[in-house]
Amino acid sequence: MGDNVDKETSRPDTALKDTAVTVAAPATATNVPGASPSPSQRFLLPNNHNLFLLLIGFRLLNALTVQTFFQPDEYFQALEPAWRLAFGEDAGAWITWEWKSHLRSAIHPTVFALWYRGACAVADFFHLEAHAQAELLLAAPKSLQAIFAAVTDFYTWKLASYAYGTNSSATLATLLLTVTSPWHWFGSTRTFSNCLETTLTVVALYHWPWHWQLPLDNPGAHVVRVRQQVADGTDIVTRLRRALLCAALATILRPTNILVWGVLTWLTFLRGWKSIGPSWAECSLFARETVLCGGLVLLLSTLIDRIFYDSWVFPPLDFLHVNVVQSIATFYGNNDWHYYLSQGYPLLLTTALPFTLAGLYRVLSPSSGTTSSEATPPGRTMLSSLSIVCLLVPSAFSNIAHKEVRFIYPLLPALHVVTGLPLSSFFGPQPSQHSGAAQFTHKMLLALLLALNISVAYYTTQVHNSGIIELTHYLRTEFETTYLPAAGVGTASNMTVGMLMPCHSTPWRSHLQYPPSTTRPGIHAWALTCEPPLNLNATERTSYLDEADQFYADPLIWLKKNMSRHPPRAESTDGMRANGVFARDERARHGLHITSESTLRQREEELWSTGQSRRRPWPEYLVFFAQLEPTLTVALRGSGYGECHRLFNSHWHDDWRRTGDVVIWCLDQERQDARRSSSRPSRLPAEEQIELEDAVRNRDRGRHPSAESLALGRGQQVMSVQKTPKTKTKTSAPVTRVVEKPFWKAREPERKDT
Repeated sequence: MGDNVDKETSRPDTALKDTAVTVAAPATATNVPGASPSPSQRFLLPNNHNLFLLLIGFRLLNALTVQTFFQPDEYFQALEPAWRLAFGEDAGAWITWEWKSHLRSAIHPTVFALWYRGACAVADFFHLEAHAQAELLLAAPKSLQAIFAAVTDFYTWKLASYAYGTNSSATLATLLLTVTSPWHWFGSTRTFSNCLETTLTVVALYHWPWHWQLPLDNPGAHVVRVRQQVADGTDIVTRLRRALLCAALATILRPTNILVWGVLTWLTFLRGWKSIGPSWAECSLFARETVLCGGLVLLLSTLIDRIFYDSWVFPPLDFLHVNVVQSIATFYGNNDWHYYLSQGYPLLLTTALPFTLAGLYRVLSPSSGTTSSEATPPGRTMLSSLSIVCLLVPSAFSNIAHKEVRFIYPLLPALHVVTGLPLSSFFGPQPSQHSGAAQFTHKMLLALLLALNISVAYYTTQVHNSGIIELTHYLRTEFETTYLPAAGVGTASNMTVGMLMPCHSTPWRSHLQYPPSTTRPGIHAWALTCEPPLNLNATERTSYLDEADQFYADPLIWLKKNMSRHPPRAESTDGMRANGVFARDERARHGLHITSESTLRQREEELWSTGQSRRRPWPEYLVFFAQLEPTLTVALRGSGYGECHRLFNSHWHDDWRRTGDVVIWCLDQERQDARRSSSRPSRLPAEEQIELEDAVRNRDRGRHPSAESLALGRGQQVMSVQKTPKTKTKTSAPVTRVVEKPFWKAREPERKDT
């Protein structure tokens, strides 16, 4: 990969034996005005091989230190299907509706499934214990994604090298931009399909035939021009194939990526085709290779999807049908038309945004000749095309109601390349007429921007939403220390967890690990779901509520209708029933049938294993956000549940249901006692506790809220009970409160389906 060769050896393709090949004058860094490097710059830039290794080490550190939650797609669109593909259908992976509806290409999870299998083989070879094997499987996908992120950084630098020259200060500035980008640090090592899409996109951009946009010396010549400033001696056909293969893979992963290549194809082959390149030979070569490379990727994707789905499917078509025709994406939120301008680009670029705007202006403004004098000839056409792509693609995305910043993430490397020149011009060595005070001001501003970048990167990867990830570590540790037999001492048993949170609030099997089986204990868990309104008309969609919405609309009603009436059992305390009202059974006094403990144990195990029941089983560990704590305190009063751990999650949150700490209740009395002794739990005064209980139960008897009220004010429905002002009416008469019996108390003879 060394950049020691000024031009590429001409090797025409065998299909073009009679085609003349012309070589334009080399445009290396030494030919570009203002691109000569200083000695210090030469020292800072290692050779390609060493730079790539440094970037891999940097991104490995990045990946292994990220301890926060961003979006569920990081896990449920990649790691969960990969886990199932690697370890089987009974391995406890959560397969979401998107995979059941064949919306996603299986290529992405297949890559991680192979990595999982490799990590498992390593664990078996070294006979790692359970904890070490779990940590290895947890780190495996992070390490693979770190390599992808390093490739993104590396090819961003190479793309800038092609535009400005290998040793140009603008190229160095682009490299610094990509490694100090808060968004890259926050998102590049996460296992989103958008991250792999970004890697494939920047690799394809580097190999794209930008020089074909240059004017032909002889417009009527039947020639294929050779790209200059090529370091690895690769012929033009091979480079074109690399670009088309990566572009096709990115499009299969994310069908919307076709917009990038549609715009570039128009700019390269259709805009001004009569006056400038490419030649007819270049057009025919591109058309032929597009069909071959696209067909090869399509065949590979079809075969992998056939193996994964066990049927012949075409995910890109299903993806467009569900998200565009049925507009299911709007079920997960709508955004303003200006989202990508007002939020998308500011989040992607953070402190680099002003320099990006300056770069776009310098490239696209006809009156600005600065870029033309500081970039290579093909680099000028590349910068112009990249700038147009970075404006047109978000404009097209703005017509889609559901918007997310990661949808335009593949544009970030191109934006960094465009930003490199104005950044280096502003902070680089200044002409002698500039005063020392101005240079000092620039240095201080650079230090301030770097400090802001580091602060943002630290807060988003170590603080905000950190409790969600720490929760999975806590549950794994609890299982390893309590439920796994230590050195042959004790009896192994399954751990049970229930999460009363918005759907997909936590990673699943990729982080919980330990799937239960017939030979090994594991972690059983359930969580609220949010299946979309597939195949429903517009009227039905307006009133549709998924399970999570139904729960937060009225938690008490949901618990009564959907939770088991059987008292939970604490396996960690030798299968004893929980203390409190769960521990007493008055049915025998009333002549009702009582199911034996062994039968209940067998039913519960089947229910946890299959999930085939209208009612969910009570877990040993109940997890929720602190926002829900007052409601559950009333609903489960005297149930035996008590706080055994609490994790900080965030200082603020845009979703009211996710505000506050992550609270973990359990049935183990010893843990509850230990928690009370270590920290004093916040409890309401007796009078306020009574008012809270009355408010919650009175609301429980009211009308079920509509979908409109859910969308507009679900937060106030729960939180208002804590803000109700106390009445100042005084009375000396004693108050008699009628306490409703807990809903889990059995009042009917035992039924097998409950």
